[in-house]
Amino acid sequence: MKRRHSWFIAMIVLGCLVAAGGSAVAQTASGKELYRNNCKVCHEKGSPQGQYTPMTLTQDQWRTFFKLKLLSSHKSVIHPKTGGKLLEQLTPDQIKAIQRFAIDHAVDSEQPATCG
Repeated sequence: MKRRHSWFIAMIVLGCLVAAGGSAVAQTASGKELYRNNCKVCHEKGSPQGQYTPMTLTQDQWRTFFKLKLLSSHKSVIHPKTGGKLLEQLTPDQIKAIQRFAIDHAVDSEQPATCG
């Protein structure tokens, strides 16, 4: 009976998290996935904003971008798929995940990547 009770409580907690929009899946989106869904949509090959992938810049250039340029250059950017302001839709943790992905896969990193 005790085991059943613990399982029931766990399901209630999980249900509350999902209802509140805090599902584990939403919270743990990878930096690559976030980059693909929020950056690449405006920075694909041939885009007017320029093509950017992690391999476009060095690690130091990415650090500088996130520290000094992201907010000023993207403060009024509207996400093409959601219609909302990009920076209002991303949490600080999601921005950090995107930053980590870009830096970890920059052109001068041990594992350069384009984001596929």
